[in-house]
Amino acid sequence: MKAAADESETVIWEGVPRGLRGFLRPMDLFLAIFAAFAAILFIGAIGSAGRGGVGWSSVVVAGLFPFIFFGGFFFAPRAFSIWRDASATKYTLTDKRIVIETRGRRVELDLRTLPYLELERSWLSGRTIFFAQRNLYEGWGGFYGGSPAPAFRGLPDAETVYR
Repeated sequence: MKAAADESETVIWEGVPRGLRGFLRPMDLFLAIFAAFAAILFIGAIGSAGRGGVGWSSVVVAGLFPFIFFGGFFFAPRAFSIWRDASATKYTLTDKRIVIETRGRRVELDLRTLPYLELERSWLSGRTIFFAQRNLYEGWGGFYGGSPAPAFRGLPDAETVYR
């Protein structure tokens, strides 16, 4: 990696995120639950609107419509964004700095002046090492490419890197 190009630095650890789970946000979970709730409402509306018997095909179409609609407009672009972020991210930890390279963003943090270090064990996004305070609405705002707090996301061995 070119992040450790300085000859006075020693690379302690290099890695890439494994999987897409580390890039999930609370907004993604909210959209999935919202689509399921909308599906229940659509099925209820179709079932109560017909005076005669409602066929299973109508119920299936009504139930799948919210997932197809929200999938096309929200889930698909977000999944593509997560995949792009995860596939282009590289992490480097040297004895002097932390470097996070993504597609179009490069964050370098000096270890001597690092103000914040947190290891989060989230059931939604897995283990994440944060190097800065997070915004209160980080998981909700910046839906398509915001600027989240610098972090090592999607690492199965996050505890080892944290130490």
